[in-house]
Amino acid sequence: MPIRTTSTSMHEADPNNAPSLWYWLKGTWVDRTLLLLTLIAIIMGWLWIQQNLSGTPMVHIYHGKTLLATYPLHPKQPIHFEAQGDIGLSEITIDSDGVRISHSTCTTQRCVLSGHRHRVGDILACVPNRILVSIQGSQELSLDAVSE
Repeated sequence: MPIRTTSTSMHEADPNNAPSLWYWLKGTWVDRTLLLLTLIAIIMGWLWIQQNLSGTPMVHIYHGKTLLATYPLHPKQPIHFEAQGDIGLSEITIDSDGVRISHSTCTTQRCVLSGHRHRVGDILACVPNRILVSIQGSQELSLDAVSE
């Protein structure tokens, strides 16, 4: 009786011979094009995220949902911006200490008394005047009262 030897078929991977990259990338030109476009989209998305989450923190000034102005958080020269609100003007000052509402026509003046803000994520608001000032940008690792 002859001895039967088993041979691997063309579709089975040979364990002694690792398949090449082209083995895994076989397919039509449409498949390869879609794979290439997907990889490009992933790389571009990653670069966009890195660009938008890093850099200088910015101060965004809103009246209601309308963006009025955007300035860097720590400018070389102090910036004074007057925002027209529902009941009058609110003056926002951006300097080396951070951002603050320096004057407002509201009656309670809580927005003026809240002082300077300088951290990413901080918000100042003059509620009667519907003025909102927020600091947005990259957030550095910092300790707060809970983690200290």
